[in-house]
Amino acid sequence: MSISGALNIAVSGIVSAGNRTGNAANNLANLRSVAAPADEVLRPGQPIPETNANGERIFRPTEVQSTTAGPAGVRNQTTLVDPASFPIYDPSAADANADGISSIPNVSIENETVNLIGAQRQLEANAAVIRTGDDLLEEAIDILA
Repeated sequence: MSISGALNIAVSGIVSAGNRTGNAANNLANLRSVAAPADEVLRPGQPIPETNANGERIFRPTEVQSTTAGPAGVRNQTTLVDPASFPIYDPSAADANADGISSIPNVSIENETVNLIGAQRQLEANAAVIRTGDDLLEEAIDILA
């Protein structure tokens, strides 16, 4: 593999780490947002509702899966978390039903923290590859000069 190929893969890893960080930040920022109903079932081809019965915008948490893309590096795919929410008893919530049941987004602070730490390590490792590639290119230029 060439140095430029390794650098391209490292850059794709840095972009992937950025996507993972942004996704975790979005999920954490919307931890208390209006969630999709806990009993909601989404079917393929069916449009995903953006608002609830009260007209409030619904938040649906997402997750990022990273896969290798061969010589292209890392490829990310963002998917909806299933289930998007779970029921809680909170009669004071604006979206609570007659029994006092409301829905909250299916976001785990612990899992998102682990995702952030993993993304940080991914960024650090790929930055180290870029630094090493830079050093190798400098050595090659010095040898050829």
